[in-house]
Amino acid sequence: MSHFPRGLQLLCAIPFALQACGGGGSTGPAPKPARLSNPDSTAAQLQSLTAPFETDAFLNFAALHQHFGPAGSALAATLSPIRAPAVTPSLAPGLMLTDATTRVWWRAPATSPVAAAIFRDTVRGKTFVWDTTAARYVTSTAAGAPANGVRFVLYTTQPPISEPSRPLTAMGYADLTDQSTSSAAVLGVAVLGGTGPTPATYVSYTVARSAAPERAWAVVGFVTDGVTLLDLTSAVTATSTLTVQTAVEDATDGTHVSETGTLSRTWENSADFSLTSGADTVRATGSVALDTTGQSWGRGSVAVTVNGQAFATITVAPAGPSYSGASGVELTSADETALEHLFIAWASLFGAVTVLTDPAWVLGM
Repeated sequence: MSHFPRGLQLLCAIPFALQACGGGGSTGPAPKPARLSNPDSTAAQLQSLTAPFETDAFLNFAALHQHFGPAGSALAATLSPIRAPAVTPSLAPGLMLTDATTRVWWRAPATSPVAAAIFRDTVRGKTFVWDTTAARYVTSTAAGAPANGVRFVLYTTQPPISEPSRPLTAMGYADLTDQSTSSAAVLGVAVLGGTGPTPATYVSYTVARSAAPERAWAVVGFVTDGVTLLDLTSAVTATSTLTVQTAVEDATDGTHVSETGTLSRTWENSADFSLTSGADTVRATGSVALDTTGQSWGRGSVAVTVNGQAFATITVAPAGPSYSGASGVELTSADETALEHLFIAWASLFGAVTVLTDPAWVLGM
């Protein structure tokens, strides 16, 4: 429970005629079928893209952040949770939680509370821990929270259940800070994993919302699994649909990713995703309806091109995706593996950015 500048690609090959010197026309050779120059490399790049969103730190943060409301301003207290459908994590890791997404559409303020502090006076500098009796976060006497914000201890969870597993096992914490300016409400978020003296930072970013009447947020920062570090910039807007535009740079292998995704109030997820690495650009465009009762994908399709040529179609059904080659394209097992990871990335990037934006929504920004 993102992605921006994007080069337009030619969607189909256009036959052309060559005029023969001595009279009658002749048809030129048909274009070669599209192919991935290195499907194993493409699959590895796509795996690297989603790996930072699959760490224990990120997944437990994703499961628990909807409970951060007690730290928020008085406005946040008026935004009571709305239970929304959960999606099976293995199908869409980033789409596990949608409570805050629903809250934004129906109950988010029309203007940003720039003049008000993000956190209530009585909780700044406090550490929140889970109370198993009350089934919520409560303040504690633990030290270490930032003076201009709050700390939430993170615990192991079992998605899609959005509460800590029993017995409680602390595995890190999330520090939330108020970095607002006179013109924008700015929430800083850092997610750290580990309980030793030097926990590792897995997530660090800001969510900003200006005083403009539009319901729009800007997300800037990084996510890492300790191997791959993704620099991420997103623009999120909420109107009749939730729209997320995201650009991602993976300095590890020079991969650039961009995506524009939308989620409708009827839970249809559409996205235009592209990955550029070296001379290849792989693009996936389509939409899938989420099954809100069976907690799985519904039905839809995603068209895939390579350097502007039709390559494959990903057909989505409740049982999972299947793959078919475009005209003249015979998919290899390596191609299908790459397409599998492409579909996961197509869905996960959009969902992951909504997870990153959720704390701001939960706190009433």
